[in-house]
Amino acid sequence: MNQEPFKGKGVWKKMMGEVVRVRRGWRRLAVGVSGGADSVALAEALWRLGADPEIWHFNHRWRGRAAEADASWVRRWAEKRKLQFRLGRAKKAGRTGEGEARDGRWSFFLGQARRVGIRELWLAHQEDDQAETVLMQFLRGAGPDGLAGISERSKRGNLEIVRPWLSIPRKQIRKGAQEAGLDWREDVTNKDQKGWRSRVRHLIFPYLEKVYGREVKSVLARTSEIFQVEKEYWKKEIGKIPVHPDVREWRNKPMAWQRRAIRCWLVGRGYSGSSWGEIEGVRKLIQGGTTQKAQLRGQAGVGRSRNKLFWIRRMGYACSPIWKPKTTEAA
Repeated sequence: MNQEPFKGKGVWKKMMGEVVRVRRGWRRLAVGVSGGADSVALAEALWRLGADPEIWHFNHRWRGRAAEADASWVRRWAEKRKLQFRLGRAKKAGRTGEGEARDGRWSFFLGQARRVGIRELWLAHQEDDQAETVLMQFLRGAGPDGLAGISERSKRGNLEIVRPWLSIPRKQIRKGAQEAGLDWREDVTNKDQKGWRSRVRHLIFPYLEKVYGREVKSVLARTSEIFQVEKEYWKKEIGKIPVHPDVREWRNKPMAWQRRAIRCWLVGRGYSGSSWGEIEGVRKLIQGGTTQKAQLRGQAGVGRSRNKLFWIRRMGYACSPIWKPKTTEAA
């Protein structure tokens, strides 16, 4: 473990303080490190506090040699601090959609967690990321849970995801990293406008701030805090959801309850970011009728058989090891 005490000033001290506030002892943990200022600063903060995190880097293979150079830089950074470095790579080179890139990254994270027994992954999302997510979810019609944005602590299977800096703006984190004397890599794709998130960042937010004459990111971040509390309330209200919910029990519940329960159930299956249309598609299965499957993003889906809902990783293939429908008759 690194023995450097918790010290600093200004923004860096605040950033370190947030890490101390959020941590729950030092279990074996990992940090997703792209090489950018945010993730490098988070890994550095954890290292200085004695956590000895594993460093996980995923190469999306969008930028050829520049991406390879990022991976090499992060590897050297980790080795200098005697930290375990693990590298993931996209199967194909070349730019993909943001959703495909995210899926590839999470597949790597979850696979590594299972392989090496890591139960906690720290990520450096900050207030700007939160604001972008809330606005994008709103425009997708994702509902109250979507407006809750990114959670400080969440679960993906058995892996707990920790994001301690959601209340700190991107500019402040870069300032804090400078105060700590850190170097980092700059990803030029963050400045282009090919991706939806990048257009929100570079076109929509500047326009909104010009029109409203005020900072809108912090307002959206506060909106997230409001809906986070409601999300926690509904989680307790709904209670534990079976792996295969019985649609007969859900059918007479209020519409608001059904929508929340469906979203919670999907998250439990590892599917997040459901749109309004996807939730309503699953709700139709609950109501009965001849429709037996609902298509979700990508190849995922939900099916109904014998009055039970089941998760489909790829449409046509039920992926649950516990229960498999033996008939395709309508419920």
